[in-house]
Amino acid sequence: MRILDRYFIRMFVFALIFSLFGVWLTALIVDLVEHIDTFIDKHASAFSVIKYYLFWSPYMIGLTIPVAVLLACIFSVGQLARHNELLAIKTAGISLYRILLPLLTLSIAISFLTMAFGEIVVPVANKRKGEIRSFEIGREIKEKNILRRNVFVQGEDGRIFYLGDYNIKTKTGNGVLVQRITKNRLEEQIEAKKMSWKENGWLFENGRERIFSDSLTQPQGEEYRTFGKLFRADMKVKPEAFAERPKDPEEMGYFELAQYVKIRKSAGAEISRELTDLNSKISYPLINFIIVLFGAPIAANPRRSGMAVGVALTLFIAFCSYVVIKGALILGYNGTLSPALAAWSANILFAILGTILLIKAKK
Repeated sequence: MRILDRYFIRMFVFALIFSLFGVWLTALIVDLVEHIDTFIDKHASAFSVIKYYLFWSPYMIGLTIPVAVLLACIFSVGQLARHNELLAIKTAGISLYRILLPLLTLSIAISFLTMAFGEIVVPVANKRKGEIRSFEIGREIKEKNILRRNVFVQGEDGRIFYLGDYNIKTKTGNGVLVQRITKNRLEEQIEAKKMSWKENGWLFENGRERIFSDSLTQPQGEEYRTFGKLFRADMKVKPEAFAERPKDPEEMGYFELAQYVKIRKSAGAEISRELTDLNSKISYPLINFIIVLFGAPIAANPRRSGMAVGVALTLFIAFCSYVVIKGALILGYNGTLSPALAAWSANILFAILGTILLIKAKK
């Protein structure tokens, strides 16, 4: 059985690499055709365009890998069915469940690798892609947009700043929330209507300061005071940090986005969109496993195992998946569905359908 497992895994991996390259190339061509007028109008250099698509690729790979996994699944399982190899293996007393076990195991590994890829590589690449698009291709001046809204900055000293808005020119912010976190414990929180940069520190106005303690000598665990003005020179975050282009959720990893959501929630801001995106950072990579659970039983039917049928099935399933996922996310963004349900509804639906198909498949 180990020989069959290796044979099946090798076939699937080869099909996955080929499919992933094909899907990536198709997406690249479509995106290039869609934006070529912009590149020409902005007189973007070929080098800038190449750099843009270099940093665009990680996000697109993470986005389209479920399609590539589905293609690889249908082609590899379909080839076994088309050549009657699947029938011969089942005749030898090996069930379809056991045949698909290495494929399902591999799809779980791909899901977790995609999750790690989305946490480590994609946010960095997306940030660089956005900078190239704005400042090299778009030829924007970095401080052209003087007013930043919903600014989130994380300092090296463990302090996290959330501002409703920040004026780059005057170096002032409104709707301020600052938290100092050490070893996952909130130690200090400053809320202020306004903050401004004064030579070598930040001046906070009209707010309150809370210092939290786990000391037994302070049963309340908190020191609280209001202030008209509070000057702090010990904060390492400089005005330049607030002038940087604000990050999108796509430019944050799971843990950074979770912290951002927590800060916005503390500030009383609307977080439906960000919370939906946070949940989808876990749910979307797991589609790689669920799509195999759904596609493998269909591909195992020899009457549906031709190349043209396989491509058609993949496109149909991918389209249905996209409609369900995108529709649910939109409902999550506007608050119609809870963020968790919006992010996980497609997974739940296709997991149920896949389980039913697998149970009903000829063993």
